[in-house]
Amino acid sequence: MKARLWLSLVVCFSTIGAGQFTLSGNWSATVNLLPTMSLDNALTLKAGVNGWTVGGTAEWLGADGYVWQTLTAGGAFGPAEVELEMLFGPLAPAYLYTLGKVKITISGIDLILYSAHVGPTVPGYFFGGPSGGMVAVTKADVGGLKVSAEIGFGARLTDFTITYTGIGTYTKTYPVDPFPGGLQFTYLGLEVNAIPLCCGITLDSKFTFTKLGFDALAFTLKEIPLCCGISFDTVVKFTTTAKTVELVPRWKGIEGCLAVYGDALFVGNNWQGIEIYGFKVRCALADCNYLELLTAFNVAKIEEILKKDIFQGPEFEYLRFGFCGPGCCGEKYSVTLTAYFQPMGSLFGLRRFAAEAQVPVMANFTVNLKLGATVGGPANLALGWTFTF
Repeated sequence: MKARLWLSLVVCFSTIGAGQFTLSGNWSATVNLLPTMSLDNALTLKAGVNGWTVGGTAEWLGADGYVWQTLTAGGAFGPAEVELEMLFGPLAPAYLYTLGKVKITISGIDLILYSAHVGPTVPGYFFGGPSGGMVAVTKADVGGLKVSAEIGFGARLTDFTITYTGIGTYTKTYPVDPFPGGLQFTYLGLEVNAIPLCCGITLDSKFTFTKLGFDALAFTLKEIPLCCGISFDTVVKFTTTAKTVELVPRWKGIEGCLAVYGDALFVGNNWQGIEIYGFKVRCALADCNYLELLTAFNVAKIEEILKKDIFQGPEFEYLRFGFCGPGCCGEKYSVTLTAYFQPMGSLFGLRRFAAEAQVPVMANFTVNLKLGATVGGPANLALGWTFTF
């Protein structure tokens, strides 16, 4: 019954107006073969009429079944570009989240309004609702400078994650985080990019503060020359919990990035030094070909800064190699190989290996492969595909 609801909505919207009707979509499936067998499915349908697109995506995940249902709409309303997305939890059943975006361009100035709302807390779905708010963003070129300002009332432009926990655990992440408390002032951000300095060096800067005071300060110095055609960018960011520094060297088509993550140590008001949490080196060798090394001296801090669950158990480091090449029908295949290391206990400290590949076999059909193995532990293997129409 629920599965037919969003299909009915697509058909309903498609009958509005006498404009040309189009129907498109895709079907993605993953067969998990190891360590246990399960099947994940996602079906997306979109209907276009009179410049508007409406549709939805239904997701059936493993033994939990019908976990997510998304409804979307987008199009032009006069001078405004409108996007709307709603998320539901069919297993409850429950309304979970709404994200809206309206964009208007006037005399080269972009005015963007984001809105977000979270439904009430539902058993199985954890996200801390209900709450809602909006963020207004203005972007413009002023005398060659790229200037933007954003102000949030009960919301912020930062990732917001909804989690469902049943037999498995699944997440959905959105770009606007609504806070409880209604439409009260939340934060203000000011950003100025492409500030010209001497010798071809430019400066990007961004400052944000909340009603509690300072929140974050970031600045980037670009194209700092060294010699022999070598230059680099420097990215420095200060927040209330950490400081990060990134160095991005550039030399004749080979780009590298060194990111150092850490925080300043104070005793009272006296600065005692800098604590380094870890670093990341990424070398871009060619188009989508790269080598990346991440080393964490403090795993919890690194995962907090990067906002990712990266390591398992005693792991503290990974080495990743990604590459691509020409595939069928003008598309490209891509492969990612990652080795995870622990301090001791195995040859070279290797603890886990993971591989992912996406290979187009037809213009509208791509095969996906995931493989993983842990030293002394179970292996995982998944085979999937994406069919578009």
